[in-house]
Amino acid sequence: MLGQQLHPVIGREAERATLDQLVSDVAAGRGGSVLIEGEPGIGKSTLLAHALAKARAADCEVSTGQCDELGGRLPLSVMSRLLGVEAGSPDPRRAEAALALEQPQQATGWTMRLLAGDPVVAATEQLLVLVDRLCSTGPLVLAVEDLHWADEASLLMWRRLCRASVQLPLLVVGTCRPAPGRTELEPLRRDLRSRGGQLLSLDRLPEERVTELATLLARGEPGPVLTERLRSAAGNPLYVRELLDALARVGALSAADGRVELTAAGRDVQQLTELRDVIADRLAGLSTDTQEALRAASLLGPEFSVRDLAAAVGLGPGSLLAVAEEALGAAVLESAGSRLRFRHGLLKEVLHEAIPPALRTVFLRRAAQELMASGAPVERVAELILPVLDTAEDQEWAWLADNAERLVVRAPVAAAELLEHAVRQAALDDPRLPVLTVRLAALYFRMGPLDRAEELARTALRQTSDPELLGRVRWLLSTIGMRTGRYEAVVDNWRAATDDPRVGPVWRARLLALVALARHLLGQIDRAGPAMTEALDAGRKLGDPTAVGYALHAASVIRSWHGDQAGALALNDEALAEVGNDPDLVDLRLILLGKRVTDLDGVDRLQEAEEALTQARTLAERVGATRLSMTLVQGAERYYEHGRWDDALAVLDEVTDLPPLWRLARRGLRALIGARRGQWQEAAALLDAPGGGRHPGQGPVAAGHLLLARGLVAERAGRLPEAVEVLAELMADTYAHDVGNHPEWLPALVRLALAADDRPTAAAAADAARRAADRRPRPRSRAAADWCSGLLDQDPAPLLTAVGYHRTADRQPDLANALEDLAVVRAGAGDLDAARAAFGEALAVCAELGADSDARRAAARLRPWGVRAGSRAAHVRPAFGREALTATERRVADLVAEGLSNPDIATRLLLSRRTVETHVSHILTKLQVRSRREVAAAPPSAP
Repeated sequence: MLGQQLHPVIGREAERATLDQLVSDVAAGRGGSVLIEGEPGIGKSTLLAHALAKARAADCEVSTGQCDELGGRLPLSVMSRLLGVEAGSPDPRRAEAALALEQPQQATGWTMRLLAGDPVVAATEQLLVLVDRLCSTGPLVLAVEDLHWADEASLLMWRRLCRASVQLPLLVVGTCRPAPGRTELEPLRRDLRSRGGQLLSLDRLPEERVTELATLLARGEPGPVLTERLRSAAGNPLYVRELLDALARVGALSAADGRVELTAAGRDVQQLTELRDVIADRLAGLSTDTQEALRAASLLGPEFSVRDLAAAVGLGPGSLLAVAEEALGAAVLESAGSRLRFRHGLLKEVLHEAIPPALRTVFLRRAAQELMASGAPVERVAELILPVLDTAEDQEWAWLADNAERLVVRAPVAAAELLEHAVRQAALDDPRLPVLTVRLAALYFRMGPLDRAEELARTALRQTSDPELLGRVRWLLSTIGMRTGRYEAVVDNWRAATDDPRVGPVWRARLLALVALARHLLGQIDRAGPAMTEALDAGRKLGDPTAVGYALHAASVIRSWHGDQAGALALNDEALAEVGNDPDLVDLRLILLGKRVTDLDGVDRLQEAEEALTQARTLAERVGATRLSMTLVQGAERYYEHGRWDDALAVLDEVTDLPPLWRLARRGLRALIGARRGQWQEAAALLDAPGGGRHPGQGPVAAGHLLLARGLVAERAGRLPEAVEVLAELMADTYAHDVGNHPEWLPALVRLALAADDRPTAAAAADAARRAADRRPRPRSRAAADWCSGLLDQDPAPLLTAVGYHRTADRQPDLANALEDLAVVRAGAGDLDAARAAFGEALAVCAELGADSDARRAAARLRPWGVRAGSRAAHVRPAFGREALTATERRVADLVAEGLSNPDIATRLLLSRRTVETHVSHILTKLQVRSRREVAAAPPSAP
C-alpha cells in the first residue's frame, strides 16, 4: 500500500499543501508531525504516498510501516520493522540497535532479578536512540499506517517521536481511522496539537470532485447514467476507483467523444452498493488457488514472507510463485522489501471475513506448527497461536513451556495472554502447570500487576513439591516484598522457607541475604548484621554469586550506617566484582551501582559519583522502565542537592514506571523544588495527592522531601507549630536511615522550632544531628551538626564552618539556606556588614537556583535589622535569549551547534538521552528557533 498511489489526489489541495510544507521543513532541518485521519478508502494512503514521493525527491530518508489487528499483542514489532532493525543490516547503526534489542534474551535459566524492568520500554529507548543517530546524518521521514491497530507501546513511541520531531530533522506521519472505541488515540491527538503537529481529518469528496476523479480514472467525463451509478460511492475515492474497475472488467463502460458512459448491458449489471462488495467482486476474478492463498495470507499479519504463506496453505514456496505473480499483477498484493503485504487494508479484511471460522483455525494451527518445526522467531509463532487459543492442543502448550522465557522478553503482552490461558486450561496434574504458573508470576512481577504476581506465586506453592521451583517461588515472593516495602513479609517468607525441608540451602542463603536488608530497613540493626554474616558465609561455601552479592550489599549498607564509608565502598566494590556482568544479576548490579553513587557523593567524591551514576543509567536503559526510572530518581536527587534543579525536573519528567515508594520520592522532590521556588499551587497539588503528606519511614528519601515541602507550605501559611510537628517526624526511629544519609534536613527543623519558640524541639534536633555525625563522621554530617548548633546557640562560628563546607562541596541549595541563617545570626549580634554580605551571597545563590521563596523568606527575616540586598544579589534570568539558558542548557546548546546528536551529547555530559532531549526542547523555546541548525545562528548573549 505505502508508496503506491491508489488514485489521483483530488479535492485535497489544502491537505496536500500542508504535507508539502512539512516535507520542505524537514528537508531544511526542521521537524514536524502529522496524523491523517479518515474512514477506510477516503484517501489517507494516497496523501501519504504523495508526501513520501516528495520526501524522497528532497533526498530525505524514508521508512514506512503498517499496523494490523495483532499489533496490541506484539509490542513494537511494527516500529522495529519501520526502522529496519535487523542483525544483518548493512547499516551499522541498525545492526547495533538489533544487537541491543537481542541482549535481554542472553540471560539463561531463571533470572534472580530483584527489581526487574520491562523489556518493551528498554526496546523503545533503543529504537529512539537509533532515530536520534539517523537524524544526525540527514532528514528522516517515518510513516506508520493504521495506528488504530497499534499496541500501547507503539502508540507511546509514536508520541515520543512526535515530541522528538520538534528538535530533530524528523517528520513523523501516521494514518488512522476515527476508531471511537480506542481511547488510547485521544492522548495521541492531544499531544500532537500541543506540540504544534497537524491533524488532517479527511471528509468525503463532493460530487464535482467525484466527477473530476472519475474523469481521470476512466479517461473521459462520466455520462449521466454513470454519474448516477457513482453516487453509490458516497464520495469515497477508493470506492469510486474500485467501482469503475468492476464495471470495466465486465465490459460495462463505453467511451466516445471524451465521455464515458454505462453501456446498455452495463445498466443491467448488479448494483454493488457497498465498498466491500466491490472489493469482493475484484477478488472473485482471481484463480481458485490464488484466492485460497490470499485468504490464508489475510491471517498472517501486516507483512509476511512467501515461507510464512507456504506454511499456512501447506505448500512449498516454489508452488506459490504463480499465485504470488497473479496477486501482484491484480494489485491485491505489493512488495514490502523482501516480504509481501496487501495493497489496502480493506482487501485483507474482506478476505479475512470470508473465511469460515473453522477454516481459519486450520490455516493458523497448520502455519504455527510449521513455524515451530522450523525454529521460527517465537513472536511469529505466538501471533498465529493467539487467535486460536480456544482450540490449542498439547503441541502448542508444549512449545509454550519450552519457549516461555524467550517469549516474555520478545512479546511480553502476548506471553501473558498465552500463559494465562495455559494455566487456566491445564489439568491440575499436568506437570507443566507449576512451571507455567511461575513463568506468568515472574512476568507480572516485571510488568504488573504485582498483586496478580503474588497470587500466582502463592498458587504455585500449592502446585509443586519440586525443590528448585519452590526456591524460585520463595525468592519471587521476597522480591515482591522488597519492591512494595513490605519488609516484614520478606522476613515471614524466609521463616516459611526455612521450615520447609524441600527448599535447598542455596535458596535459603539468598533469602537470608534479603532478610538482612529487610531487617536493616525495619530499623532492626542488631539483627541485620548476624543475618548478613550467616548469608555471606553460606553463599561463599555454596559458591553462589547471588547470595554472596546480596549479602555483600547488605554488609555495605550496614557498614555505611555505622559510619565506615571507606569500608562500605570496599564491600560494594567486592560485591560488584562478585556479580560481574552476569545477565541474571543485572538488577543487583544496578542496586550496587546506586549504592556506590550514594556512598561517593556522601564523601564528596563528586566526579566519581557522577561517573557511577552514568554507568547505572546506561545499564538501566537496557533493563527497562522500573529500574531506569528508579535510577533517574536517584540522579534527580543528586541534581537537586547540587543546585541543578532544572536538570532534576527534566530527569523527573522522563520517569514512567515506579514502585509505590519511589513514586513518593519523585513527588516529594518535585514538591520541594516547587515550594522553594514559590510555585505554591503546584507544590500543594503534589502534597494533597494520596500519600503526599505522611510516609511510613521505609524506602527511599521520599520521606524527607515530602516532609520538608509540607513544612515549607505550613510555614508560608503562618502555621509554625504545624510546620515543626511535621518536620519533627524526621527524628523518629523509622526515619533514622534516611536522615543518616541526609543530615542536612535537620537544620530546617531547628530554624522552624526556634521561630515557634519551641526550644526543646530545636535542641532535640541539634542533638540528633550531632549523634548522626558521631555515628557517621563524614564532612556532610559534621557540617549539618555545626549548622544546627550554630542556630541553636546563635553562634556564627559553626555556621561559618557549615557555609564553608557547602560552598566547597558545591551543595548550592544548602549553601543558600546556611548563608541565610548566618546572616540572621550576624544581624542579631549587631554585625550588620557581615550580615549584609552573607545575605547578598545567599540571594545570588537563590537567583541562580530560581529559589524565589527562599529569597523572600530571607529578606523577611532580615528586615527587622534593616538589612537589604547588597551588590552581590544576582539579576533575574530573562525568559528568552541565550541569557535565559541554564548552565547545563548552555553546554547542550554548544554541542548542538557542533552537530552532535542527543545520544552523543548525553555521553559527553554524563546525562541520559531523554534528559538531553528535554534540554534541547527548552533551548529551542528560549532561543525562539525551530531547528537544531538555527541554534548555532541564534544571537549571542548580551555582554
